Amino acid sequence: MYSIHNEKKVKEILQKNWEKHFRYSQIENALYKNFIDDFDEMTTLSKKVREILKQNFFLNSMEIESEVTSENGQTTKILWKTKDWYFIESVIMRHLTWRVTLCVSCQAGCPMWCSFCATWKLGLQKNLEFHEIIEQIYYVAKKIDAEGNRLRNIVYMWMGEPMLNYDNVKDSIDFAASQKKFDLSNRRITVSTCWIIPWIKKFTNDFSQVSLAISLHAPNDKIRKKIMPVDHTYPLKDLMKALDEYVEKTNKRIFYEYIMINWVNDNIKLAHELGKLLEWKLAHVNFIPYNPWEGTNSDWFMPTPRFIIEKFQKILQHYGVVSTIRTTMWDDIDAACGQLANKKK
Repeated sequence: MYSIHNEKKVKEILQKNWEKHFRYSQIENALYKNFIDDFDEMTTLSKKVREILKQNFFLNSMEIESEVTSENGQTTKILWKTKDWYFIESVIMRHLTWRVTLCVSCQAGCPMWCSFCATWKLGLQKNLEFHEIIEQIYYVAKKIDAEGNRLRNIVYMWMGEPMLNYDNVKDSIDFAASQKKFDLSNRRITVSTCWIIPWIKKFTNDFSQVSLAISLHAPNDKIRKKIMPVDHTYPLKDLMKALDEYVEKTNKRIFYEYIMINWVNDNIKLAHELGKLLEWKLAHVNFIPYNPWEGTNSDWFMPTPRFIIEKFQKILQHYGVVSTIRTTMWDDIDAACGQLANKKK
């Protein structure tokens, strides 16, 4: 059995059964425009074609283990169980501007061992297959359509390091951006990475319009090595060189994620260091309040007070660096990335 999202295989099997080329367009329209996820209900198809699909393809390989929505209705966190019994998560964020964003997982667990993230406890369990990534997108696109809205943004930044499952992530981006599939603008897709430099260079060549977000979290190697082991392999000077090449080729602004942890990376001197690092660059810093939930590597981590984050922001303004202070939207639904999966495990 193959995934129904495997376009090449669907076309191949239709051809073997002497079906005309336009049959795939009918299937495509039923799935991705009308969100019909039951072969029997695809009434634009002949009975013969529906039987071919039922005999050769599956619609879903994963099961929803749990789905919880925050009290304000803005955020929904979904826990999936894969067919090989791993647990992954997706998060829907409904912004007050009517924009809807999906944070999608690309791995079960994560190999990066960032000390502030709950997912590190799972380790790397597996790379998600292309269709497992698409199933997350499909389910949410259908759900948001039923709410009278449309999924407009996808961020590869929930569970896993996208650059370490590059081929499947690349295929899923191409699929999601296809006009006949989910028809998402490349500009509304963001890939967040801990900075696997060789793959950033490949990403630069493959996706000139997709946005790039860097998990920075400190403006120097000394602090980064304490909270992000990846810095031992790819130091900051090498990263900034690769990112300068990215900007030169794409002319796109880079988003820098900076999680604010009290007494770890929120010294005011570091704000000046961050400003000097990003001065004169196409950069946008997202300050993220640390989420002190169970499962992180360092339980003594605490969030930075709001007034210090605001000081950071003012200092960056002095250096001409644009920044945003993120608002936590899901405190009441096990907010930490990987927290639901850890509990289930």
